[in-house]
Amino acid sequence: MNENDVLKQSVKVFIIGLIIFSIIGIFVKQINFILGFILGYVISVLSFYIIILMSDIILKLGQTVKYVIFMFIIKMLLYAGGFILALKFNSIFNLISVFFGYFVIRITISVLGYLNRE
Repeated sequence: MNENDVLKQSVKVFIIGLIIFSIIGIFVKQINFILGFILGYVISVLSFYIIILMSDIILKLGQTVKYVIFMFIIKMLLYAGGFILALKFNSIFNLISVFFGYFVIRITISVLGYLNRE
């Protein structure tokens, strides 16, 4: 399992989540559930790319402390930015669906790890 596998399979998990949040959005007649999930997924993918960059920097350059802390702070600011957008523009983004969108990559990694173990 490599990062390309995770990104390809995360699209499938994203589509499943998008269907679930679309159904919820239809029931409550609001699109902010769908848009919040999309925002959470985009931030999750960006965070995953930051993790990939951190790994490359550690392995290639040997610069562990400064760059890793800097990239970790950027990653946390991304997550905070998504929540702040959801709180500030709650008619556009739903906070709970942003939260669930953050977990798409993590769920994908867990599922791929389980499937590759067998």
